[in-house]
Amino acid sequence: MVQNAIVRRVIDGEVVEVNLLRQTECGLHCDGACEGCSQKPPQDIVATASNTIGAKPGDFVEVEPTVGHNIGVSAVVFLMPCIGLAAGYLVGQAALSLSEAAALGTAVLGLGLGFVPAYLLNRSMTRHQAPEFKILKFMKL
Repeated sequence: MVQNAIVRRVIDGEVVEVNLLRQTECGLHCDGACEGCSQKPPQDIVATASNTIGAKPGDFVEVEPTVGHNIGVSAVVFLMPCIGLAAGYLVGQAALSLSEAAALGTAVLGLGLGFVPAYLLNRSMTRHQAPEFKILKFMKL
């Protein structure tokens, strides 16, 4: 989804920080005079963007999200705890021949172990965060 943004500052030569402009029905050209105007929200939405066109602070630009590895991340975050839960229950029930209550305990242990890959992935992504958007072109105000 293409959005409009204003460049806030240059982080390094190829990466800038941008304020994303929220889309409203009137485009904020009515100065809040109409009854249904939601006006510009007080909080800024700040993101990083790759700057291949040489935008400078104050420039009004059009950005689009970069395509990431969303399916792989979703699989790790959501499926690994489920797999750990099921594996923990099966190990407790079948392999260790534990009672139902004890097998539920091993299932909870497996669930906890399933969250470890999600935690490690989050730490890795936080340390090596790539720009969330790509600047497409300059826009006129």
